[in-house]
Amino acid sequence: MKDREKRETIELLTSVAGELMPKLPYHNFRHVIDVYANVGAFASLDKMDSDEKFLLETSALFHDIIFVPGFTKNEEMSAMFAEKYLPHLGYSSEQVQMVGELILATKMPHNPQDYLAKLLCDADLANLGRDDFFKLGEQMRLELGLPEGRSWYEQQLEFLKEHKYHTETARRIWNSGKAKNIRKLEKLVV
Repeated sequence: MKDREKRETIELLTSVAGELMPKLPYHNFRHVIDVYANVGAFASLDKMDSDEKFLLETSALFHDIIFVPGFTKNEEMSAMFAEKYLPHLGYSSEQVQMVGELILATKMPHNPQDYLAKLLCDADLANLGRDDFFKLGEQMRLELGLPEGRSWYEQQLEFLKEHKYHTETARRIWNSGKAKNIRKLEKLVV
């Protein structure tokens, strides 16, 4: 595909994601657009070629297109959706396979095997190192149906302490914010 066709396709996929994304407190269209914006920033910072950027953006927009809280195969279902939908938009079988693999890499716990998967996983958890961590954490808590309070903060603290960004770019951008969020959580669980 030419760059113009890629842009038009991404616009269409954004519209599709807007219509089909679940209306959940956390896993919703805002989350997908956040991940999409993060991979776009990574692509610019890493001077990525347009083909890789296109696959990352596609994966970001579709990585949670199927999401049911408590269901353990959301990523598999999202990858299957992409596998059925994307060929109709001119994606090659290789591109479809790569998008599926990238989507599957976002399954928790993350275990990305290549650089693009690492970027997507880092973009998916960018909020761990940002100022909106607590706001988005509250949305996640509501989505999971967990009680608020100390137990929730302890779970978040454990998750943040165990989490490691996979790329140098993400570490450079978000590690200091993540350390700040860890300190805030430590004060809440004392």
